[in-house]
Amino acid sequence: MGDRIGIARIIAPRSIALIGATEDYAKFGGRIFHHLVEHGYAGTIYPINPRRETVLGLQAYPSVRDLPAAPDIALVAVPASKLEEMITECGEAGVGACVVVTAQMAEFGAEGAALEARIVEIARGYGMRIVGPNCMGFIVPSADMALSSTPTLRYTGPFRKGGVALVSQSGALMGALYVASHDHGVGLSGMVSIGNQADLELCDFVEGFIADPATRVICLYVEGLKSPARLRNLALTARAAGKTILAVKAGRTEAGSVMARSHTSSLAGSFSAFETLCRETGIVVMDDPDSMILVAGLMDANPPMGTGGIGVVCSSGGGGAVLADRMDLAGLPVATYSEDTRDRMDGDFQRAHQNNPLDLGAHKGALEFGIFERAIHAVHEDPNVGLLTYVLTPQPLMPETMRCLIDAFKRQTKPVLIVQTTSRFAGDLREMLLDAGVPHVTRVDDALRVMEAMVARRDALVREGVPARIGDQPLAVAPRAGFLTEPEVKAMLAAAGIRVPGAEGCSTLDEALEAATRIGFPLVMKGVAADVVHKSDAGLVKVGIGDEASLRDAYAQIVAAFAEHAPGQPVRVDVQQMIGAGVELLVGVTNEPGFGPQIVVGAGGVYVELLKDVAQASAPVSPDEAEALLRRLKLWPLLTGARGQDPVDMPALCDAIARISQLAADLGEALVDMEVNPLRATPDGAYALDGRATLA
Repeated sequence: MGDRIGIARIIAPRSIALIGATEDYAKFGGRIFHHLVEHGYAGTIYPINPRRETVLGLQAYPSVRDLPAAPDIALVAVPASKLEEMITECGEAGVGACVVVTAQMAEFGAEGAALEARIVEIARGYGMRIVGPNCMGFIVPSADMALSSTPTLRYTGPFRKGGVALVSQSGALMGALYVASHDHGVGLSGMVSIGNQADLELCDFVEGFIADPATRVICLYVEGLKSPARLRNLALTARAAGKTILAVKAGRTEAGSVMARSHTSSLAGSFSAFETLCRETGIVVMDDPDSMILVAGLMDANPPMGTGGIGVVCSSGGGGAVLADRMDLAGLPVATYSEDTRDRMDGDFQRAHQNNPLDLGAHKGALEFGIFERAIHAVHEDPNVGLLTYVLTPQPLMPETMRCLIDAFKRQTKPVLIVQTTSRFAGDLREMLLDAGVPHVTRVDDALRVMEAMVARRDALVREGVPARIGDQPLAVAPRAGFLTEPEVKAMLAAAGIRVPGAEGCSTLDEALEAATRIGFPLVMKGVAADVVHKSDAGLVKVGIGDEASLRDAYAQIVAAFAEHAPGQPVRVDVQQMIGAGVELLVGVTNEPGFGPQIVVGAGGVYVELLKDVAQASAPVSPDEAEALLRRLKLWPLLTGARGQDPVDMPALCDAIARISQLAADLGEALVDMEVNPLRATPDGAYALDGRATLA
C-alpha cells in the first residue's frame, strides 16, 4: 500500500476513470462524460464500459482492472448491491480515490450505514480515499474539470474562473449555486459535493482549498459538522493566510428538540455553538446559500473593505430612502462625507441634497453625464467611504454610468458593489459587467448581505487562545454524577470564589425559625426537591419574608407544594439571606459534543425564555471577554445605570461570569449543563441566587 492521495490531487486529478461512461446524455455517466469533454478537461479520461470499444472517440475499457495506469480518481455510480464489489475492484486497480455517487446509504437507515462503513473499511485496506457516498461530484474550473451530472454545466457554457470555492453537503445545491455564480459574474476555483462524509469530510476539503493558491474565498454549506475543533483551527489558518470563509448551516432552529430541564439548553443548541465558533474565528455566517455565493464573488473580486463607512449612490430617491432605512435597521455603518467631498459636489448638488444615499436625480441645472460621473468619483474617493455601492434603476445615461462604475471597480482602491435592479431590462448592461469581469447583484436584499458580510469580515474579533485562569480559583472537581440540587451547585460556586447568599438547610419549622434568628429578616425560603427544576413554578420559592408570622405561613405553603410536586421526598427548606435589588441575569453552560463547554449570558429570572436576550462564547472567558458578552445584550443599559438607577458592580459581575466559565472548563465533558439563574448584579457585588447542574 503506497502513500494515500492528497486532497490537491483529488480536486485536480491528472486522470479519471469514469465507470459507466456512455455517449447518451440522458444517462448519468453520459452527462458527466459530456461535461468533462465540453469543459476541456486536459487530464486523461478512462471510459469504463465493457460493451463499447470507444466512447466519444476515446478508447473504452471493460473494467478499472484493465487500465494501463492507475487513475487518480474513479467516479462510482452503481447500485448499492454492487458497491462493495466496485470499491474492491478500484482498490485492486490502485485508484487513488473513489467519488461515490451511490445514494440510499447511511441517510436511509442502519442497513445503508453498515454498507457505508464496509466500503470505507475496504478502501482503507487499499490506501484509497472515499468522497461521499451520496454526493454529486466536483466542479473545478481551475482544473477545467466538470465531474458532475448537474445540467447547469451545459447551460452556462465556459467556466468563469476566479478565487471562490464551495464545499457543500448538498449536491443539488452545488448545481444551483454554480449557475447562480455564473449569472452574476462570480469566478470559481472549485466546488465539491461531499455527501455523507463517510471518509473524507468537510474539513479535509477546507484544508485543501486553504492550501490552493487560486482560492481566496471559501463557502461552506453545512448540515452536520464532524470535527468542530479542526474547523476552528482551519478557520484561524485561513484568516492568517488572508482567506475568507463564509458559511450557511442548516438547522438554525431547535424545533422538536426542546430540553425542558434547562433554559440554557433550549437557548444554546448546536447552531448557537456553531455560530459561536464562527464568530470567534472570523467565519462569516450567512442565512442564504444563493446570497453566500454572490457575496463570495464580490469579496474575491474586490479589495477588503478599509476603514470608514458605506457610501451609496442611486438613481431613485425613493429607493435610496428605503435603502437608508434598511441599512440603519441592520446597524450598517453609513459614511459621513468629508468637507472636501462636499466641496466637490457643490457645483451639482445643494448641500441639503448631499445625502448618503446620494440621489443623482436631485442635481441642479440641466442633465448631463458629467453630473453623474463627478458624483460617483467624489463618493468613491471620499476617505470616509470604505465601500462604494451604486444602485442602478432604469435611468438616463445608463451605459455611460456603467462604464464609470467599471472604471471605479478596476482601480481596486476600495470595494465597489453594483446593484442592477433592472430585472430583464438593460440586459446589455449586465453583459457589459460580465465582459469586464465585474460581479454584481440584482436585489437590494443581496446588496445588504454583501455590506453586512464585508463589515463583519473587517470587524471580526478573532479569539486566538484561551485566557489565563483567575489566580485564586482552585481546580473544580465534580461532586457526583447526576442532577445536582441548588445547595450542591452553590457549594461548587462558592468554592470557585463566586458569592452566594448565606443559607441554612432545615427539615422542620422550628429549625427554620432558629435559622431566621441567625440570618435575620428579610429572608428567602426555598424547598429543595431533587426532581423539581423550576421551583418557582411549583410554589417552592417564597421571597420577602419579613417576620415570624410570614415565615410560618411560607413554610406551610412549601410543605404543601412538596406534597403536590415531590410526593414522598423528605422536606428540606433552605432559609436564605435576601440580597438587595439588582439586575437579574442568567449565566448558563451547555456542553455541545465536539464544541466543548459554551458559556451563555443573558436576561435572567422567570422571563428568560420569553426575552431570549442572550450572548454566547466558548468557555472559559476572561473578565474582559465577559464584559464584551454583556455589551451584546439588550439589557446592557440596565447594568450601567439607565433611568437614574445605580450602576451594578461591573468588575464583580464580570469576575463571577469568568469564574463560572472556568468552572465549566475544568469539569469539561463531565458537565452536561449548568445554570445560575438568577445571578443578581447589584451595586455592591454579584450573587448566585439559584443554580442547577447535571453531571455525567
